[in-house]
Amino acid sequence: MLRESYIDYNIDIPDNSTGQHYTVCPECSWKRKKQNIKCLGINADKGSWHCFHCGWSGVIKNKGVDYMPIKKYTKPNIIKSDVLSDKVIDWFSKRKITLETLKKFDIKHEKTYFAQSGKEENAIIFTYKRNNEIINYKYRSGKKYFKQSKNAEKIFFNIDCIDENLDFLIICEGEIDAMSFFQAGYKYVLSIPDGAPSPEAKNFDGKFDYVLNCEEELNGVDNIIICSDNDAPGRVLEKELSRRLGRNRCYKVEYPEGCKDANDVLVKYGKDGIDELVGGAYEYPIQGVFSVNDVWTDVLDYWQNGVSTGCSTGFKILDNHYTVRPGEMTIWTGYTGHGKSEFLDQLLINLAYNHDWNIGVCSLENLPIKNHIGKLISKYIGKAFHGFSAMSQSDVVEGMTFLQKRFNFIYPEEVTLDNLFDIARQLISRRGIKGFVIDPWNELEHKRPSQQQETDYISESLTRIRRFARDNDVHIWVVAHPTKPIKGKKLEAPNLYDISGSANWANKADCGISVFRRQDDSAVDVYIKKIRFKEIGKRGRVSFSYNIESGKYKESVLQDEYY
Repeated sequence: MLRESYIDYNIDIPDNSTGQHYTVCPECSWKRKKQNIKCLGINADKGSWHCFHCGWSGVIKNKGVDYMPIKKYTKPNIIKSDVLSDKVIDWFSKRKITLETLKKFDIKHEKTYFAQSGKEENAIIFTYKRNNEIINYKYRSGKKYFKQSKNAEKIFFNIDCIDENLDFLIICEGEIDAMSFFQAGYKYVLSIPDGAPSPEAKNFDGKFDYVLNCEEELNGVDNIIICSDNDAPGRVLEKELSRRLGRNRCYKVEYPEGCKDANDVLVKYGKDGIDELVGGAYEYPIQGVFSVNDVWTDVLDYWQNGVSTGCSTGFKILDNHYTVRPGEMTIWTGYTGHGKSEFLDQLLINLAYNHDWNIGVCSLENLPIKNHIGKLISKYIGKAFHGFSAMSQSDVVEGMTFLQKRFNFIYPEEVTLDNLFDIARQLISRRGIKGFVIDPWNELEHKRPSQQQETDYISESLTRIRRFARDNDVHIWVVAHPTKPIKGKKLEAPNLYDISGSANWANKADCGISVFRRQDDSAVDVYIKKIRFKEIGKRGRVSFSYNIESGKYKESVLQDEYY
């Protein structure tokens, strides 16, 4: 039965399979250069699967468990009326958008119900098409109430404009802005389907699905000009959209004084103003080279709000010494069996739960992946995964549902730093990850040139990791083993200079953590050995007790200021 169902999804595993399997993904492997990488993980006992490359997931109902349903979209009922009232035509005309442009974009107009007002309102309707097929409708009332077709797929407005003749693509925050560019003679222009995120938003869940849904069309585009609104939400949109699309191919614009968006420019300055806006688009900073324009909004934000601090670890006392800020690298160490990966797992759960972080985890000593997932679920639920007091099936499903939303487990066929960077970039684009774990360093496949000394290789690699973290606004944890302790010598917590291979583990770290389990009473001490930026924390030690059943940690009152 499972075999027949898997064939329906073009997944090939042996008949009557049980346990965990890995195979090529029928959704993405055929598009990749290395088509034989087994990136699709299958739990044959549950009848479920998840691709660690493209994120494709699904489940076959089995044993009463259905925790990863395939996302299904609904096509909207076609609105046949093409009649636009004089009032609507006049409204657009005042915004310098002609009737011919309205017809080109299949703009419609009718009454529809808005939950915001609790009644029917006259609405302008923007038609979203792909391959000339209607995928979604977006409704806008005169009072700026918005809604979209129920359960419709989110795609870019005007996605069909992309073709092989494209030199550069413009992406706007609104459909009217996209139409303004078209009115000024720019064919290759898109709009996002949703508004810009709030500056206070803790996460962007579902907010950028349209980027993933239009990935195939965007893959061949080398130059993208982002024209988000000139306000706080627009700046959030520009930052996150460029991060997901890849800043190496993105450009910014500078609006004329008194203009918030492209339509303002068209109304006030006409086609010449739009031409000047596009002609003045400038690249994201060349790595290592900055102008004032590159950091203009950052400086204003720094003046208004001061320096940004890190996110809470979920432990009040530990926050006095260590918080987590995107764009930095933490070196994480500890002796074997002292719980360095266990404590890091707890930190990741806390960040995912408290701050809605999406996280990529390459934990090569925690295989098979189902075992690692079991540990994380225990920390999330607070119960043992197995045993007398083990969690219920509903607890397991709750834990898997949470992890499916926030965690991405990485196990490429070739575990090199370049491959991990490639996967991390894709996870930034697809899932918007804010944290990335490399655990441990010595399990990577290192291709150090024979003439290069190990310390120089480690220095170069850590520089690349730290630069990747800063360029992509993610926090990266690198777990590295210390040298073996000397027999007969009193065992003490290792410091960053004790890590094998190079003093650069200490020199290059933004933050340095050492986890040490005391032999006399089994307490776990977390030593904050290095903090580069004082707003993130300070050196010290915080003690924890460890629950062996659930794997959870609890702070004790002990903390020392300096270590």
